[in-house]
Amino acid sequence: MIRRHLQTLATLATPWRLPLVRYAGRLHGSGAAARLVAAASPPTADFVAGALMAIERREPAGTVDTPFALHGSGFAAAAHDADIVAAELPWLWRGMLPRALDLCMPAWVSQEIRAPEGAPLEVPAGVRKEAMRHVRRESYAVELSTGGDDVGRFYQAFYRPYVTQRFGAGALVVDEDRFREVSRGQTLAMLMAGGEWVAGMLFRLAGATLELGWFGSSTQPVRSGASEVLDTWVIGHAAERGARRAVLGHSRPSLADGVVRYKARFGAEIRATRFPQRTLGVSAVRPSKAVLEAINAARFVTFDGTRAESRPLTVRPVP
Repeated sequence: MIRRHLQTLATLATPWRLPLVRYAGRLHGSGAAARLVAAASPPTADFVAGALMAIERREPAGTVDTPFALHGSGFAAAAHDADIVAAELPWLWRGMLPRALDLCMPAWVSQEIRAPEGAPLEVPAGVRKEAMRHVRRESYAVELSTGGDDVGRFYQAFYRPYVTQRFGAGALVVDEDRFREVSRGQTLAMLMAGGEWVAGMLFRLAGATLELGWFGSSTQPVRSGASEVLDTWVIGHAAERGARRAVLGHSRPSLADGVVRYKARFGAEIRATRFPQRTLGVSAVRPSKAVLEAINAARFVTFDGTRAESRPLTVRPVP
């Protein structure tokens, strides 16, 4: 446990050596050709590029060895013909991001549901009805387990293959040792269909707070309604036991992101994470109408104090 906390604290300052990657593709919306250069971890770079364009090509372009290199000639040369630039740094180094960036945001945000004053924690009626339709159609049932064997099988047969297949090169797959350590004390909700285990999700209920953990599925795409049924069942289970707040986990900072939109259906609001995340900057260095419209359509989330907002960039002609 202490080792894991120390590793987490270390992320405030490291790693600062990052790959430099050039992307080429077609901007969402206009279909215009565009180039993006990112100095960021591969999952973050893929997130930004995928939010803005249909990626046709990605090429390594070296490394950024220190935060100071973002202000050097090497980075400028790599980005000389880019339409968009993205850079990511650990939280303690965030002041070293280029000052001319159009948007600055945490690489991850939290989404959570809070019960209104005097009212119970609950899933919106429309989502509950949809989940019940899936239960009837697919003969779903939920079983709970805290057994180590079930958690191990969940990692090997559900979590790891699901994350790898869904996110591809941008997948963030936790190794099994850390998975088992973090899941200690959590409960595994197993979704059954006609007696067959088809999906699962870990969760922790501590006092009045429910924290949803890792999800996994035996198939990709996920079986129809599996996510909705598990989330609805677990939130209802926690509410019956006094939960007033449900933390649905980390999401990427884009209101157009599919995960963000899915959680918003449950009434989840975007908030800053409890632990400071790496800081991500995005800039339109060739601010054509098509480039700025693609950035605005991604609806990246920044924070004004503690309030999340999506601030559009003004469309302006290329200088």
